[in-house]
Order: sequence, then C-alpha cells, then structure tokens
Amino acid sequence: MNQPLLGLMTTDLPDPLRKQSLSPTWLLLAEEGRAAGWPVLFFHPHHVQAGSSTVRGYLLGENGAWRHGTAKLPQVVIDNVFVHLARTDVRYAATKRTLLQKGAQVVNPRLPDKRGVWRTLLQSAAVRPHLPETAALQGADEVERWLDRHESVFLKPVRGSKGRGVARITHMADGRYAVTDGREQVLGAAALRRMVAARLKRERHLIQQGLSLIEVDRSKIDLRVVLYRDGTGNWRPVATVPRVGQTGQAVTNLAQGGRTETLEWLREELRKQRLTMPTREQIEQVAILTAEALTPIRPTLAFLGIDIGMTTDGRLYALDINPRPGRQVLSMEDRRNAYKYLIGFCKTLL
Repeated sequence: MNQPLLGLMTTDLPDPLRKQSLSPTWLLLAEEGRAAGWPVLFFHPHHVQAGSSTVRGYLLGENGAWRHGTAKLPQVVIDNVFVHLARTDVRYAATKRTLLQKGAQVVNPRLPDKRGVWRTLLQSAAVRPHLPETAALQGADEVERWLDRHESVFLKPVRGSKGRGVARITHMADGRYAVTDGREQVLGAAALRRMVAARLKRERHLIQQGLSLIEVDRSKIDLRVVLYRDGTGNWRPVATVPRVGQTGQAVTNLAQGGRTETLEWLREELRKQRLTMPTREQIEQVAILTAEALTPIRPTLAFLGIDIGMTTDGRLYALDINPRPGRQVLSMEDRRNAYKYLIGFCKTLL
C-alpha cells in the first residue's frame, strides 16, 4: 500500500481475523474513489501508529476483494466516527491530534455543541428568519416564562444526538404541564421545576420555541435534507426525505421510532388538509443557507443532515443540525452521488 490514499476513519469495520467484507455503502465509496484515481483506505481510529506515521486498514483490490494491510497515513482523512464515540473515546482524540500534527487534512471535523452552532447561525442574516427562538437554558423557572409567550417549548441537551433526551413541554388549560420525552406525563409547576433542575444538573440544555409544525394523524413531521460539498466547494443536496414521528411523540428521529416517507406522500397528505407545500427547491435552499453559515467556522466541513420544519402557514425553519447524518434515509443511488461529491471536495484539499 504505497500509493497516495484517501482515508476514511470509522468504527464501522469488521474484525480482520474473521475475513468479513465491509458494508455495501463502503464498497460504493471505494468504487467511486477508484474511479476518480484515488483509492480509499478504511481504518479504525485505534489502528493509527503515530511513531511510524502508518495505519492498518482495508483497501479494495483490483480484483474486487478487500485487502487488509499497513499504509502511510493518508494526506486527507474523512472523519466518520459516530458523535457519541468521538466525545468519549480517549484514543480517538489522540488519533485526531496525531493526524493534525502529521499534516493531514481532516474532513468533517466536529462542530461545536448545539449552543455554539446556534450562536453561529444567528450571525447569518440569511438564516436568521428560518430559526425558531432558541437560547441556553439557565434555570428551571425559565420554562414557565417561555410558555407565557409560546404554545410549547422544547428542551434539547446541547450534546444530544438522534433525538435522545429531547422533551416537549406544553402548558395545559388547567395550569398543569404536558411533558413528552419518550413518554407522556402531566406535571404541576413544582414537579416541572424539579424535572428541569434535574436535567440541568446532568447536562446543559437549549430551550427552543415550539412551532405549529405540520402533522398527519397526530404525528409530527419534518424533512431531513442531507447535503455534501462537491469539487467546487458548494453544498449539494443529495436527499430530501420527510420523517414521521410516532403518534404523539416529540421527535421524528428513526432511532426513536420514526419512519420515512416520500415527498409525493407528504404533498398528498397536505393537499387533504388544504395546505400548500413549499417546493423541494425552497426546502433545500434553507438547508443550503444553513450549511453555508457553518462552513466558515469549519472550513473542511463536508456533509451534514439538516432538519427542516414546515409550519401550517408554509414557513420553513432549520430545527437541528446533524454533523454525522445517518445513511438510512439515503438510497444506494443517493449514496453514490454523495460519494462523488465528497471525493471531489476532498481533492480540493490536496
């Protein structure tokens, strides 16, 4: 393995002793890399040897079989380690330092937490009209004050992912509070303050304005727009997929029981409700503007999943930013297009 390589760092790899194949999606990336004249080395962050500037990993051979061996560190490395592992794995952090010290360009570095992301987005005049009111949650009593202004609010852990830990709170007519966070419960004011205080003791949260988002049969709906940067550095949408949450739940994430539908399905459901659906281009433009606003703070940012909410009056909002979007919403054709863009962008970093 002496030729220049593009690296992809991931924990989604088989044990080399079992001689298993890599996942079909990595095969697609390897094929696109080979077609572009830039083979892709897939490696685990624990397998980098700092002293020798080498790494053990997998490379697709000319015969279509995977080879496992040792290579020099790639000049460009796509970081695809899951967010929760990246935050907790000490060896991963050491590997990132090694790659940077050795002069490698690391593609798709971690974003700041949700507070940092939101502060950055608020600086963009183009994105600001598409942001629900959001702030760092300072104390338990803030929730009640926000609910004086908004029909509902969301609490989001600043380091949360996949919808974990998100709670929706609504002020009921009898003065109590409906709380949905994977379960549904009704709390009085004192119990609500205790619940929020306990959350803040565990980790920091954002508080976000609840919006009158479109629903179908009491199921919340948003749209996941997956974007990749191409060889010109521009953001290109590769998929725009409606996500439907479980009935009555606060989030639409697939990891929390949500499902995907087609844009055609959503358009027909809104027609039944006599609601007008924005065009795909309008939805994707909000996502592109959001991605562009984040690019200056992370110049090698290369792929994102951006959740777009649509209100009943047709307005579009950027609800959440996902730096490691799951591939479940992408067809194999979507993935192939995404990898063409990604390899083109990586070539600009050489």
